[in-house]
Amino acid sequence: MSPRGPAPQPTALRLLTGSHMERANPDEPIPVEAEAECPPGTGELVREIWDFTVRELRAMRTLHRCDRDSLLAYCEAVASHRKASRLLASSDVLIKGEKGQPIRNPALQVQRDAATLIRVYAQEFGLTPASRTRIRVEEANAGVSPSSGDGNPFAGSATG
Repeated sequence: MSPRGPAPQPTALRLLTGSHMERANPDEPIPVEAEAECPPGTGELVREIWDFTVRELRAMRTLHRCDRDSLLAYCEAVASHRKASRLLASSDVLIKGEKGQPIRNPALQVQRDAATLIRVYAQEFGLTPASRTRIRVEEANAGVSPSSGDGNPFAGSATG
């Protein structure tokens, strides 16, 4: 049975968007303040996408070390989408099947599956216009510093 309703939001985001404190998770884990590093052995195209995306996430101040594997999956999906799109640009949508009948080019499914993954991961990372409207980086970082010692990662957050 799949969960109903929208995907859960991180507590900091829920508080910033006006959710009531009793609905928030005060015990949500806080990621370490360190940047994700690209795993060794990634292909050139995936690394190119990784570097671009890391620059964007760094500028938005939303990247953490624990995001590495999800970010890698996103980058691999973008690479797959690009490869399938290139293949489709140089071939037909319908190709000959085993028995000579016209069938859909399998690259269409690869492209569609990759696009779905891209959308899902992009929303998680705040890489879509709609997902960015729900993130307020300046407010989320206000009053929170590793040396503050108050133990409250949501200090200074607006609670609407």
